[in-house]
Amino acid sequence: MVSAVFGGATSILVLLLVLHGPIATNILNVYSAALAALSMEIRLSRVALATIVGIAGYVVTIYFIFAPSFAKAFDNWMISLLMWMSPWAGVVLADFYIKRQSQIDTAELYKAPEVSAYGDINWSGMIAFLVGLVAGWLFQDGLVPALQGPISLGLLGGADLSWLVGIGVAGAVYLALSARFATAPMALRKG
Repeated sequence: MVSAVFGGATSILVLLLVLHGPIATNILNVYSAALAALSMEIRLSRVALATIVGIAGYVVTIYFIFAPSFAKAFDNWMISLLMWMSPWAGVVLADFYIKRQSQIDTAELYKAPEVSAYGDINWSGMIAFLVGLVAGWLFQDGLVPALQGPISLGLLGGADLSWLVGIGVAGAVYLALSARFATAPMALRKG
């Protein structure tokens, strides 16, 4: 198709330009994933972690290339991302915009959990995320049968409202739990 549009040697140049974008983008993804793993105190070198992430990304790419239907494989991948991103976004948005009213004390984020105003693990957030995950699944529709929720299939005729339900339920549960069980004191606002 590219050679039909651009013809001859120009098509090779266009293909090289198209290949450069994903390579440049994935270098940042591999680097960020390695740093995230280090922040979880995984005791491997940054080079080893970047290699592991790069190999995992390569395996996923090979899977997509050899899948019988790229569109179906890509849709399954996107649905798997949507399943956890929606409740995560609900917790983050509720915490930042409603609970903390857009005020974060950045210096507190870098202190040890024992002395930070934010503490260590926000259990209200973790519980709200899991509840939002289950609620989102109930309204999920997609190509993977295990990810098709009973409410979406049974009551909504296959409509997928998982993203909306996941965000809403996780955010509401987080606000309810954090109001009832404050795990760490709120950071003082700078005025």
